[in-house]
Amino acid sequence: MSVEKFMLPSNQTDNDLAVLARIAAAFAPHATDPLMLALVVDRGHLMAAGSLIETPSQLVDGFTAPVAQPRIDRVVINAGGSASVVTGAEAANPVAPSLPVGAIPVAQVRLEPAAAVITNAMITDERDFSGLAQARGTVITVQRFTSSGTYTPTPGTTGVIVELVGGGGSGGSCAAPPAAQGACAGGGSAGAFARARLTSGFAGVAVTVGAGGAAAAAGANWGNAGSASSFGTLLTAAAGNGGAAGGAYAAPVIAGGGSASAAPTGANLVTAAGGPGGHGYLLSQYTVVGGNGGDSFYGGGGNGGGNAAGFAAQTPGAGGGGASSIGGAAARQGGAGAAGMVTVYEFS
Repeated sequence: MSVEKFMLPSNQTDNDLAVLARIAAAFAPHATDPLMLALVVDRGHLMAAGSLIETPSQLVDGFTAPVAQPRIDRVVINAGGSASVVTGAEAANPVAPSLPVGAIPVAQVRLEPAAAVITNAMITDERDFSGLAQARGTVITVQRFTSSGTYTPTPGTTGVIVELVGGGGSGGSCAAPPAAQGACAGGGSAGAFARARLTSGFAGVAVTVGAGGAAAAAGANWGNAGSASSFGTLLTAAAGNGGAAGGAYAAPVIAGGGSASAAPTGANLVTAAGGPGGHGYLLSQYTVVGGNGGDSFYGGGGNGGGNAAGFAAQTPGAGGGGASSIGGAAARQGGAGAAGMVTVYEFS
């Protein structure tokens, strides 16, 4: 919309109107008087970290005239209320530049080549009153990654809390035992969990979501480890390990579960290794059960199979269940581990 200089009502006894006027006038952009290659952002107020900040009227003069083609510049304010110019790119059909992280939009200014002054007709008011009313530290949104990618902050983000869980290990697979024996395998362990608060360096970070360990082939084979999840080089959550193989033995036998994951790195709020995989048990040639998969921060692992294949984990980062077979039964696979996850909570 086009803009005009906002004039406060003369009747200050009408409290309701005065409050509305204060809101409408906050950081209002308009041309200077006399005209210059600059604009004025009126006084305003906003909340930052629970405190009210009042800022005086500001002259914003960081503009330059385009050389060959039109350009759209942007005027923004930061969390402290200070106004600045974000310079766009010249083009036949120019577009406004992106908002910097944490910036609140005030206005767009279309400049023609050799422009010497800025008039109200050149200014488009784009103040976001929801951003001005929002106390700093409020959650803006949550981005959840279930596959690898790049983190792009939502405009207005000044800090994030990042949670990672590594991929879970798969359960061990078991052999085909002869009639007088049995086989049981251990469950895979869960991926580590990490939580960190970051206030800088997070924009454009590469996000890696760790894969769950694949089910090992049927037979006396150890489960496979998952892979780590990471948020750039800032935060890493280690993967879970595979469960022990289930060979054919005479009872009684206990098969080891996957060992607990390594501890995460970079966490400054919560650090936790993934839960170890459960033991498999061979109590007689007719009584066998594989170990349950290790629990991740988000929930339980896959169940161990009772004279059956191990069950795949369903909860992010959890371990897969181990397989088992009674005497004379077939070889079976352990359950796959679950993939990790990366969650980013964005704060204003």
